[in-house]
Amino acid sequence: MTLGRILTAIVAAASALLVAPTSNAAPDPDRWVLESVAVPNDVWDQTNWAWDPQYPIIPHPRHDGDNQKWYISDDGTIRNVQYDDWCATSVGGKLAGRPCDGSDSQRWDGTSYDGYHSWLFELRGTGDCVTHNGTYTELIVTSCNPGRYDQRWIIHKV
Repeated sequence: MTLGRILTAIVAAASALLVAPTSNAAPDPDRWVLESVAVPNDVWDQTNWAWDPQYPIIPHPRHDGDNQKWYISDDGTIRNVQYDDWCATSVGGKLAGRPCDGSDSQRWDGTSYDGYHSWLFELRGTGDCVTHNGTYTELIVTSCNPGRYDQRWIIHKV
C-alpha cells in the first residue's frame, strides 16, 4: 500500500467521525508537514532564494508557511503547497524543488519505521533516503538506514 493511500485511509477514518458538509464539492487535497525526528521542529522547507537558483529544500524551524506544507500523492510525488507545480526532486544527491514532470527523481516511497509514527522517504528503487544534514542546510539523499534518526520524519496533517 502506498504512503498516499495509507494517509488517505487514516484521514478518511478520522473524517467518518465528523459531520459531513452540505456541499458536494470535492475536498482540498490533504496537506502535510514533514518534521525531523533527529531535530524536532525542523521541517521540510521549500526555498525560493534569489541568490540560489537551485531552490534547495532545507530543514527549517517550523513557521507554518505554505512553503513548509506538502501534498503527498499516490504516484509517489511530494508537491509543495506554495509552489504548486514544484515537486521534491533528487538532484545530485540533494533535495530541491523542480517543476513536477513525473520523472524517477521525483518518485518517493514512504516506509513506516515504527507503526505510522515516523517514516523514511526512499527515492523509489534506489535504496537512498532523504536525510537531515543540519538546520538551514540542504536536505541530502543518502543510503537508507532505518536506524538513523536523521532519516526519519514525522508526518503531521495540517
